[in-house]
Amino acid sequence: MMVKQMSQSYVCKAIIKATSLEIQEVLSLKLKQLLNDTYEEGPLSLYVKPEDVAVKPIALMDCPESFSHTTYKGNYSWPPTSPATKAEVSCKKNPLQSARRSCAINIELEQAFWKKPNMTECKLLEELPNSILDLHDIKITEENAQDVVQHILYLLPDATLHMEELEIIASKISDIVRLADTSMTLAETILSILNYILLQEIEDQNIRKMTNSILKTTEEIGYKVTYTERNTSVIITSLALLVMRPDPSVFGGLAFGVTSYDRGVDLKINVQEYPFKKALASVFLPKSLKKFLGIEHSDPDKRSKIQFKFFGTTSLFADDSLKERLNTYVVSASIENTSIQNLNEPVTITLQHIDQNTGNAAVHCVFWDFQKNDGLGGWNTSGCEMEYTDMNYTICFCNHLTHFGVLLDLSRTEIDITHDRILTLISYAGCGASSLFLGVTLVTYLALEKLRRDNPSKILLNLCASLLMLNMVFLMNSWLSSFNQPGLCITVAVLLHYFLLAAFTWMCLESVHFYLALVKVFNVYVPKYILKCCIAGWGIPAVVITILLIINKDFYGSGSPSESNPFSNFCWIQENIVFYISVVAYVFLIFLTNTAMFITVLLQIQSVKSRTQKRSRFWKRGFLQDLKSAFSLMFLLGLTWGFVFFAWGAVRIFFLYLFSIFNTLQGFFIFVFHCLMKEEVVKQCRVHFCWGRFRLSNYSDWSGSGATAGSTPRHLNHKSPSQALWSLNSNGTSSTFNGSDFLPRTSLDINFRIAEVHYNPSAVPAEDGETKPPCSRRILPMDTGLHYPQKARFFH
Repeated sequence: MMVKQMSQSYVCKAIIKATSLEIQEVLSLKLKQLLNDTYEEGPLSLYVKPEDVAVKPIALMDCPESFSHTTYKGNYSWPPTSPATKAEVSCKKNPLQSARRSCAINIELEQAFWKKPNMTECKLLEELPNSILDLHDIKITEENAQDVVQHILYLLPDATLHMEELEIIASKISDIVRLADTSMTLAETILSILNYILLQEIEDQNIRKMTNSILKTTEEIGYKVTYTERNTSVIITSLALLVMRPDPSVFGGLAFGVTSYDRGVDLKINVQEYPFKKALASVFLPKSLKKFLGIEHSDPDKRSKIQFKFFGTTSLFADDSLKERLNTYVVSASIENTSIQNLNEPVTITLQHIDQNTGNAAVHCVFWDFQKNDGLGGWNTSGCEMEYTDMNYTICFCNHLTHFGVLLDLSRTEIDITHDRILTLISYAGCGASSLFLGVTLVTYLALEKLRRDNPSKILLNLCASLLMLNMVFLMNSWLSSFNQPGLCITVAVLLHYFLLAAFTWMCLESVHFYLALVKVFNVYVPKYILKCCIAGWGIPAVVITILLIINKDFYGSGSPSESNPFSNFCWIQENIVFYISVVAYVFLIFLTNTAMFITVLLQIQSVKSRTQKRSRFWKRGFLQDLKSAFSLMFLLGLTWGFVFFAWGAVRIFFLYLFSIFNTLQGFFIFVFHCLMKEEVVKQCRVHFCWGRFRLSNYSDWSGSGATAGSTPRHLNHKSPSQALWSLNSNGTSSTFNGSDFLPRTSLDINFRIAEVHYNPSAVPAEDGETKPPCSRRILPMDTGLHYPQKARFFH
């Protein structure tokens, strides 16, 4: 196999100080011969020929006499000094030690110049206070920066580390990092201070408020620290920092790994060009990151830096908004002055679990989001997916660079992959079917004006609309989430939350309507009834959503994706407390309300039927009709959602299957009970939509028998208490309990066969103020042996 050799030319310039008795021409020739060699480093080689070397003498002047005026360490006089040498003078406070200053050479200008004085061995003229709180008024400068951090490190064992002390420490470290240069000694001292604080495992809001500051400070230190080699590292007992300047021309990927660590002891790190097969924590940067390293420079000092960090404690990364706990140490990677996002080739992060995941609990790959929790920072799953996990390790793929970790969800146990896939497919298939049949139901009722005249039908239409939108948003959620657009994901999560609450609110309004129609019956006049229902059904969920968005829009976001579950990349509520309050509590309250109404309605029906059952000869058929009525009510009121409250312990999987099947098919069952099996709907469809022998001529006995809460009919003869209108609303024309809906007509005794009468609806004011055309209404000829002077029992 042929390997193409690539050659490039470089111009190098160096100043050599040579002491020799030789004449200039001879000395120049010897320098050429000494430089005639081949230099190799890794895959690179440099061949220097004598004719390519040019040697010329330069005349350098000494660095002139100079004076340094300092506030904290005194004034110093520097004598004239030869180039490439150092001047030393005694310290003012401790004369046995020296201050030093180098006379360096500027290669480009070929001139000597003074570098900054090094006074690290000199003590301050005045002692620093022996309390961290008293350091508040100390101004940080380059001359006292090292002394201040050394003093803070000295005072830490006796410090209480309460909020005020932590704030002063953070403030002083931030001031020091803002200085022009950070020496290796200064960087090591600062990281030692942070390491000491982290090892205290402070788990309260004090350290919580410092997390973002500490992370940003450590990153800034990494990029400001001065060093001469291609890479440098600072390793403390539980904290490691590595900075590199890779050559973009040969960059083929880079891996940082922690090969050894044991709770603050024996921390070892390593760097290699290929992923680690075994490491406590590792980050592999793919070859595609080469384009972020900037243009190629022959001078290593001008190349972009890559920084890796390892945090061997977890207390710094507490996120109170999550129930999950961090079960790995934290690693981070970044490139200088570059924001890395939406990579086509992901960054691979391998993290060993602190505690073995023996219970197969849910695992989430996360990164530290500085903007979360109102700027305090918190864990976010966007752009990170779990590639593999077992009892000991988790491998994550992320499309950006930052601080990475793995959360272990101990509050819930994962179901196995097989059940998870089956339940997911059931949910998507059920929601798709429900969307189709809900659409058919809406079109049917909207196309046929007679079907939507009464209040029960109007409430049903709103319920179908909310359920249809809920299913549609659910079906598109994963697809929209795949765009990785935070704003889009928040919008989808908000819509899903809104339509879920709206659907349950309309289910609750259905149950309230049943109660008013079947129990209260008389003396229930509600002006603009449907308008008020719409305000409640669509307005209450909007108020809940608005409050959450005002408090913090980051309550919504994307869940953690998983390779084993392709549908898990989901936009939804991310905060557990918000979820339990705004969803679980809301749904549970409506579930209790609807359950109570359901029982009340069934008891009311049974109470009326028990008075006539002795004359019935069709009890078997009546029982089946009663069973169908109960099922119809269950789906209309959303009682099947209650299966989720029983999904615990050994029966968890069983109830999860029931929950997925019945609730995703709720729209289908509504279509069956309120379209397919409803007599008036079938007749109207045959009149308007059928041809040939299936077409039904328009029949004149269209009538309504629904008890509708709203307005009370007027000008009716109430001489007989045993007769009553089957409606509380003058413009009602159909019934949820009529015909083949809940209690189809069977016998006069069991299911109350309804006699028909005609009346002039203009005698009763319509809900919207308009006069309705004459229509048929049904009344119930009650048994004269039963007396209900104040209330009659009706079906709706």
